[in-house]
Amino acid sequence: MKKFFLILFLLPFLTTGNVSPYGESIKVEEADSSDQELFPIAVDFNCPKSIGLHIGDEIPLTVILEARNGVILDLVNLPQKNDIHGPFEVREISVQKYQADGRTVYTVSYQLQCFTPVIAVNKIAFPPLHIGYATQDDWDPMESKYRYRGLFSQPFEILFSRTATYFGSMKDMKGPMLDKNAVVMWKIAILAGGLMVLAALITWPLGFIRKKQKMSQEQLFPTAKDRAMKALQEARNNCFNYDDHRKRLYFEVNAILRDFLKEVFALSTANRPALEIIHQLKDRPEYEELMDLVERINRVIYEGSPPVDVESIVRQFSGLLQKLDGTTPPGVKDDQAG
Repeated sequence: MKKFFLILFLLPFLTTGNVSPYGESIKVEEADSSDQELFPIAVDFNCPKSIGLHIGDEIPLTVILEARNGVILDLVNLPQKNDIHGPFEVREISVQKYQADGRTVYTVSYQLQCFTPVIAVNKIAFPPLHIGYATQDDWDPMESKYRYRGLFSQPFEILFSRTATYFGSMKDMKGPMLDKNAVVMWKIAILAGGLMVLAALITWPLGFIRKKQKMSQEQLFPTAKDRAMKALQEARNNCFNYDDHRKRLYFEVNAILRDFLKEVFALSTANRPALEIIHQLKDRPEYEELMDLVERINRVIYEGSPPVDVESIVRQFSGLLQKLDGTTPPGVKDDQAG
């Protein structure tokens, strides 16, 4: 019975393991610091407000980089101002450097914006950062520079929600970044288009006014060509009243030509054949064309040839009117002066 009570008394002490002597504190083994030495850089993220953000809000994100003594950082690969890092756009960036407890601390402060659409609440990860570093062992004496190695930080998640009812002063949304060159080209195109429209609005009325003035002057003071063209048009319209309207038109063209030459060149055309009249214009460069026209008319009027190619005669006569209007051959004035 005594043995049973003795075992029962010693059982709690046996199950608790080694018992420290009185007055001796328990020593806790320190964690192996070799794991800390494997990574020369410690990266941490800090965001004052990582939840409750809406699309378009400006997000202050701080990246803290701690480098142990002797480690040199190259931050050239970090996202800079106006860069796009994943779904985020960098609006501002500032870097501060200071020493603390034998380590070099870099504080990179970002101002970000995100325009990724979300349904309700969504986690959007800030992608890992590529950080270049080198130690004293990485110095290349041949090239007098460090051979940088790289590592990536962990991502950082930020919670976004749809734009909800907001009470208070709203911040202006800056919107996504625009290509400045494209904006300049659009402005130049709009300006050029506006100038073209303005020039058209100015020149079109002026051209219309000049045209009206020219038409008025022509109506008040018609030239010999104008009167001949009008007579030719009336002859074409009236000749259809006759059975032999084609031959009738040849007679009309012959009469209009004689009147035109009399008015422009002051030639005597009364009781004189057309070939004799044309012979007085032998110094003109249009002499051959006039002779061809008159011969074609004479073959129909006097020789009985069928009146074909009426439109050809009209076109040839109209072209000669354009060339001879308001001009006088040199020899004609000399004969009159004599």
